[in-house]
Amino acid sequence: MDDPTEEASMRTFTLFLIFALSMVSASALAQPLRYNASDAAQERYIIDILSLAVEKSGGNYELQGTTETFTDAKVREELKTQGIDVYWTMTSSELEKEFLPVRIPIFKGLLGNRIFIINADEQHKFTGVHSLRELSQLQAGQGTLWPDTKILDGAGLPVVTALKYESLFHMLEGNRFDYYPRGVHEPWNEVNQYANLNLAIERELMLVYRAPMYFFVNQSNTELAKALTEGLEVAIADGSFDRVFYSSPVIQDVLNKANMAGRRVFHVDNPLLSSATPLDRKELWLDVESIPRR
Repeated sequence: MDDPTEEASMRTFTLFLIFALSMVSASALAQPLRYNASDAAQERYIIDILSLAVEKSGGNYELQGTTETFTDAKVREELKTQGIDVYWTMTSSELEKEFLPVRIPIFKGLLGNRIFIINADEQHKFTGVHSLRELSQLQAGQGTLWPDTKILDGAGLPVVTALKYESLFHMLEGNRFDYYPRGVHEPWNEVNQYANLNLAIERELMLVYRAPMYFFVNQSNTELAKALTEGLEVAIADGSFDRVFYSSPVIQDVLNKANMAGRRVFHVDNPLLSSATPLDRKELWLDVESIPRR
């Protein structure tokens, strides 16, 4: 007669083996979701939102960052050739023709509130600025391919450009231009990251324009666009999107530090937005006017 203890052990082992094989099979079937990896502080929040979208979509995707950080031009080329699967940047009508957008603002429109990184010794240049005309006497720095460059240029603000994001910090310190407009969630970590440079955050001014940052995918990848859209819509409806947004150290930091309500605000039009921009969906946008003055 067989030993019942041995039979029980075999059954347990068989069940474990079946479970392990099913997990391996599920992992093998997961679709890679490749993105351009970066060590910038705000990227952690974006990856959290991307992970949330994947989770809420119910899709079987596995996030995979690149082994090196690509330039913006390289990222776009990789997305065209499907070397990567998802890209995020501020939108424009032109981009939405080139790639397939997921029209949910990742930062709730916070990116369109721009404060400046400046040379630490040059706050005096900005203290006397009370109009766009006066600001136009100074030069901004921006990425060559960024939509912001066209927005600032269209508003009559001179812009000096560079292909590499990192180059702009060194150019600013070298007085190649006067100020580097950044989304309000960005400059503190960036100034800390480049602590070896003589940079500071300008204290008095803010440019404001509608500037949603979207996820973009290849035009042919409608399945991924649908999954990310549905996942984000679920996250917005159940409140998990806002929980990730407001619990992010990057967002908490900016709301505590930026003093947005206490700055002189210059509103600028964004002629690059498509007519499909969800401007009427209040739940997608941060209401900056409701932030109390310090």
